[in-house]
Amino acid sequence: MIRFPSAEFPHYFPQIITYLPFFIAIQLAANALFLQYSTMWRYSNIHIIENILLSSTVGIVIIAAVTFFFQKLTMPRSILALVWISGIAFMGMSRFLVRKVYALKNKPMARTEEVRRVLIYGAGQAGELLLRNIENTRQLGLNVIGFIDDDTTKTGKRIHNKRILGNGEIIGELIDEYGIQDIIFSIPSLSGPEIREKLDFIRSRTHKLITIKIMPGLTDLVDDRIQISPIRPIEISDLLKRPPVQLDKSVVERLIGGKSVMVAGGGGSIGKELCRQIAVFKPEHLIVLDRNEFNIYQIEMEFLNEFPSLKMTFIVADGCDRNLMQNIFQRFKPAIVFNAAAYKHVPLMEISPWSAVKNNLLSAMVLEELSMKYGVERFILISTDKAVRPTSVMGATKRICELISLYNHNKNSTKFISVRFGNVLGSSGSVIPKFQKQIESGGPVTVTHTQITRYFMLISEAVELVLHAAAIGESGNIYVLDMGEPIKIAELARLMIELSGLKVGEDVKIVYTGLRPGEKLYESLYFEGRERATDVPNLLILKPDTTFPDDMLGKVRNIVDNIHKLNHFELRAEIKKLVPEYEPNLSKELLN
Repeated sequence: MIRFPSAEFPHYFPQIITYLPFFIAIQLAANALFLQYSTMWRYSNIHIIENILLSSTVGIVIIAAVTFFFQKLTMPRSILALVWISGIAFMGMSRFLVRKVYALKNKPMARTEEVRRVLIYGAGQAGELLLRNIENTRQLGLNVIGFIDDDTTKTGKRIHNKRILGNGEIIGELIDEYGIQDIIFSIPSLSGPEIREKLDFIRSRTHKLITIKIMPGLTDLVDDRIQISPIRPIEISDLLKRPPVQLDKSVVERLIGGKSVMVAGGGGSIGKELCRQIAVFKPEHLIVLDRNEFNIYQIEMEFLNEFPSLKMTFIVADGCDRNLMQNIFQRFKPAIVFNAAAYKHVPLMEISPWSAVKNNLLSAMVLEELSMKYGVERFILISTDKAVRPTSVMGATKRICELISLYNHNKNSTKFISVRFGNVLGSSGSVIPKFQKQIESGGPVTVTHTQITRYFMLISEAVELVLHAAAIGESGNIYVLDMGEPIKIAELARLMIELSGLKVGEDVKIVYTGLRPGEKLYESLYFEGRERATDVPNLLILKPDTTFPDDMLGKVRNIVDNIHKLNHFELRAEIKKLVPEYEPNLSKELLN
């Protein structure tokens, strides 16, 4: 009817009556072959169009072949093209119409007064996906006004009828002109420093308090197979993250796969993440030790659900108890041992240095001695940046733990490796949870000093690098994680207050309280810059040039055995004999 004038159409009507049922049957069969009748139309997407194209093409090719063999069919070939085009158009439209009807039916409108005016920062594939999700989920109460993108060539173009209004340079003008309330970042490649820079820029360009959010969890940006988590406020971990690095996991798999692995201190924040990442590589047996009963209970309940097929043993045990630890080593015979067991809170350990010395040093000696006795392949000590030129008892004890590992190097076949890094987000005792509680209670947020800085790293990234150091490490070396640039704690506090939608000084104040016992203004990860790069990104190696005192282990045991006979000064003096660079920082208030 499209192809012929009305006067000519009756001439072809007999052929239509004869062959149309046969052609319809061919197309129905082609549609069934490509699953057109088993797909839920309400979830139509690009894959539905692909299948429609395939089924229509296969159907029309078969019909064309039939018309070649049946010479009585005298219709023009252009009819086949029209059938193919119209079939694709009508099948596609019908499915997407159903999808649209269901979207309107199932998504209630937000009340007008609840609708927030939004700018999407980033007009790429992620931004397009974000816009689609917002428009398909109207109860979010978001009205996307448009996009901004730093690529000026995109300005003026449109995505789903939403205009790219400009770049970040004019963001203040756009906020005022369009009454913007929210900005959502949709640039997956942004690193933490880049996000901090953009946040500061936005704050400097507007007097309004803008809520800034992020679209996290972009995965599989291939063939339009994209999944996203819900939009959420920017978190401090977003501001500190670094560009992702693809690490060779096969080396870790060779280290751990099919072996018995023990994690001492496995109930702590770092130990728990170690256990989680180790479990992924399918060890033959995972043994988790911790002196804290509740920590062991928590990790047991979580891991039994998360790794039901993995052989695991959870033990409440004190690494200082040699007889108990010997029974555990004798029974389970671990091939790899990670020592994450230590007291780490600097000010508390300044008040209770006897506990720090006994727990940190004795557990290290016991675990390393038994590792050598029972043929452990690799022993990995988790150390800290506070071991470098320490001013605290905690830092000095961790430096002695490093010396013990270096001293035991080459004593037998066990390889001893130390891995040193700074603060990790989410660890127990971290400054982040303290700031969050202070902000929630209305402040003030307490910072010890205006210039105090610390290194920060995501705990998952730190543990991943620890595992790579364990896999590639040579015995007798210290491996150092490249923590990036240090950040001022005062800056961290300011960012956290602003991310909570509050203003510094007006809603929440920052108060400086002075350095606590044992604290330093600046931490360092290295000794005199003798570190060098490894084949693993963000992992450095430090080859120590250390001279050990005669009978070093005997001197450590003597301190531990006589610890309760020593006062504050005497204990620190004994530590300094083993760590000459240790400079204790004792306050009168502490000693009184």
